[in-house]
Amino acid sequence: MFLSSSYSKTIDFKTFETESNGIKIEVNSKLELFHIMAYLSNSNNLNNFDFKYKSDINTYFDSYKNDSSVQFVKKVLQNYKGHLTINELFYNTNFNKRKSFLNFLSMENFGLQNTFINKSKILDSLNNAVSSFARITKFEKFVENHQEYYQQKINEVAREITEVDIIKDFETFWGTKKNNYTIVICLLEQDIHASWFTKNDQSNCLFFLPPKFINDNDVKFGNSKITDLRSGKMSTQDYIYYGATHEIGHTFLNPIFEKYNEQIDQIPFIFSTKDPTKFTFLCESFLRSLTSYFLTKNEYMEFGQMVLQGEKQQGYIYNDFIVKLIEEYSNNRTEYKSFIDYAPIFLNRLKEKVETK
Repeated sequence: MFLSSSYSKTIDFKTFETESNGIKIEVNSKLELFHIMAYLSNSNNLNNFDFKYKSDINTYFDSYKNDSSVQFVKKVLQNYKGHLTINELFYNTNFNKRKSFLNFLSMENFGLQNTFINKSKILDSLNNAVSSFARITKFEKFVENHQEYYQQKINEVAREITEVDIIKDFETFWGTKKNNYTIVICLLEQDIHASWFTKNDQSNCLFFLPPKFINDNDVKFGNSKITDLRSGKMSTQDYIYYGATHEIGHTFLNPIFEKYNEQIDQIPFIFSTKDPTKFTFLCESFLRSLTSYFLTKNEYMEFGQMVLQGEKQQGYIYNDFIVKLIEEYSNNRTEYKSFIDYAPIFLNRLKEKVETK
């Protein structure tokens, strides 16, 4: 059941990277192989784009689709309820020690006792399975054949974020800083998401960026130089910036709101979204509102309203009021040095509004 760490001793996984405006942009070949293995196992958590890179994967790995390492990855993903979260495993050495992450793993189909030790061993084995598959398939050859492609995608992202100061905008709004920001390009995934952890007293923020569009047999992060949501057009820069507004926003907001979990549970929210808890619903409501706020602030007023109305239709019915609270916070930064200072006022005012709605 468990794969020994000896599987990974001789594997040297390459990371292709550059830096732009204080943000590292990279393709992590080990994480990419994990996604390739998920693709070979017919995971339904990946994008459905049909492009040349997938054709290359099909050709190169065709005879390895039924390898035991691929089947192990499939089994883990079928029993891990936080498929986006698991990417952090390939960055954070303490990932398999955190109970909040281990709780996502169901042990029913592994024939093992439901203990945190066994769950941790399963995730260790997942890491080793990726290394084992790399050795069996001579993955370094596949990487060598695609290194120009990886660099091309990195350059596409780097070129766009040179023109916007994402870190400055976000740290100014939240009033706090992080040590390291990394955009991780994930060519096979379908959902943007973020992760955060502390290592060696350094705060790390990972923004996992999948492609958004397809054109000429290749995936793209944007499909226009100018964003026009009404016609389905979005620039690469806006896709990254506003996607990061929400996803990187989680890395600032969630740790703040976690300190008020009991207070949040006392707010009588009425919601029909798929969010499993009031905490999740509130974080999503706030960050969806924040995206609308930033759109409006950056003179995308019509699109800001479109986003706001669209989110309300999805069940985030308090967003109009949340935007007003965000504006109050932003207009009174001499009083509130950071959102940490404003959080208790925000929650009290939101509770009063919900109770009177």
